[in-house]
Amino acid sequence: MSTDVANQLKRVELFSALDADDIQALLEVARERDYQRGTLLCRQGDPGRGWYLVEDGELRALHVDPDGLEREVARFGPGDSFGQSSLLLGEPHDATIEIVEDATLLIIDREPFDQLLEERPWMLDDLRVAAEVERRRRAPRFEWQEPDEAVVFVLHKHDVMLIRDLILPGFLLLLVLGGYFAVGSISMLGLVVGGVLAAAPLLLGLYRIVDHFNDNYILTNKRVMHDEHVYLIRQSRVGAPLVNVQSVQVFQEGVLAQMFDFGALHIETAGEPSGRVVFQAVPEPDLVQEMILEQRDRVEARERAEERAAIQDALRQRFGRGSEEEPSGGEGEERSGGEGEVIWPAWMRAPVEMVLYFFPALREEEGDTITWRKHWVALLRPMALPTGLILFATLVVAWLLGGEGGDRASILIGYGIVLLFLVPWWLWVFEDWQNDVYQVTSSRIIDVEQLPFALREERREASLGMIQNVNLKVPTAIGRILGYGSVTIETAGAGAFTFDYVKNPQAVQTEIFRRMAAFAQRKRRQEAERRRDELLDWFTVYDQMRHPEAEQHGGPVLPSPSGEVDGSDASSTS
Repeated sequence: MSTDVANQLKRVELFSALDADDIQALLEVARERDYQRGTLLCRQGDPGRGWYLVEDGELRALHVDPDGLEREVARFGPGDSFGQSSLLLGEPHDATIEIVEDATLLIIDREPFDQLLEERPWMLDDLRVAAEVERRRRAPRFEWQEPDEAVVFVLHKHDVMLIRDLILPGFLLLLVLGGYFAVGSISMLGLVVGGVLAAAPLLLGLYRIVDHFNDNYILTNKRVMHDEHVYLIRQSRVGAPLVNVQSVQVFQEGVLAQMFDFGALHIETAGEPSGRVVFQAVPEPDLVQEMILEQRDRVEARERAEERAAIQDALRQRFGRGSEEEPSGGEGEERSGGEGEVIWPAWMRAPVEMVLYFFPALREEEGDTITWRKHWVALLRPMALPTGLILFATLVVAWLLGGEGGDRASILIGYGIVLLFLVPWWLWVFEDWQNDVYQVTSSRIIDVEQLPFALREERREASLGMIQNVNLKVPTAIGRILGYGSVTIETAGAGAFTFDYVKNPQAVQTEIFRRMAAFAQRKRRQEAERRRDELLDWFTVYDQMRHPEAEQHGGPVLPSPSGEVDGSDASSTS
């Protein structure tokens, strides 16, 4: 590319601190492309794909607000650039970019740019990134985040709360140190005893510091989340999609809260009150409230923009006023199919089926349905008594058979009679555990509790669209070690669904969130199609009422740019 393009890049604030070699490396991953007037470069809500520099021409940015109203928010001419957050964070576009006059753009796509930063990591430090984008870029990434999900903020309780929690261990430590000074000369035994006494408040203080920073209040561009870890003891994660947030209430109680500006936020959804997401003692609660509502409005605005775009596309297609659109690329990728099912030889099927019966998978995926069973730990309590009695009877029989004398046949017959009662009892408990399953499909969540031999079955189902909150809890240290917990799904009308003792509850929660997002997107598209069809019907009827001759001549009559109807305009409209 020409030296003029390199100079243009150098004048952009984002790249102004890069040296000549870095600018040249940047040009090698950039591409130039010409666009005709009327082309849609990207649409509001599209995943961020990269950064754009206008070399020639004119563009405009159109934004649809949460009420569905569209307005022009910016114009771009030669030398202007946009897309910093898309390039560095991959965030969805907040506006639709349309080519107003034929334009030439320099484009830096996100994927080759990321590869360039891997090869030349020092470039990242030399970029002059906007403060807000830099803050989000440095935000931690969590295992439950989706690929296109960006963290807006991660908060902890106000430092005043940490100071309060450290008062007791600090006071105890002062007592120990005061005892040292009061005694004067101290023997070796006294030093040991004092060290032990001082260790307790020090460890308590350290624990409370770690606990303070393990309590995370998180806002992303898709959801709010309270992720709490009590080190080596328990974990809970309460979250809700932003689309389900109905209100955010701020509570500041007490002189300290007013003096140091911290308070609680209650993030309400349509779920049960116990399922609300609560941020406790967060700093600047009014600002946090504003940021949550702003992100919710952005999500709603993207939904309205998608609906509006679908309607516009349908109208252009119906009336022959199509416009070119930049292909999005990367969408609709098919998942690679799994390997085929293993076919066992006939002589092995029976033993394999028996093994699979007694060792069923705790997670199974078939088609679009994922099935979870309770963790093996859930079997321990109901299995304890029948298993203990079987072992006890076996030990007694072994002791009797090992002794001298006694009727061995009678002992074995008695043992067999005992097993006739205990083994069915054991199998009943096992079958009862195996029959209780939790499922999620592309449209529903299902909780099935079934007694053996189909004596009774209780089946609860709810649409994914009814889910308001998905909460995770690992209540014990054993649960943290063995990797099981419970996931509670709060719904708007069907009550709460609790998936107890599921293995890897973090993955279960993430999967449900993912299915919810996909379901919501499908519903939005269906609703947009329904509204589009209604509008098309109305436009068609309106056109026929004004120009009944249109049907006889084979098509609709289009309005001209001035608002007058002219049949000849249809063939010349671009």
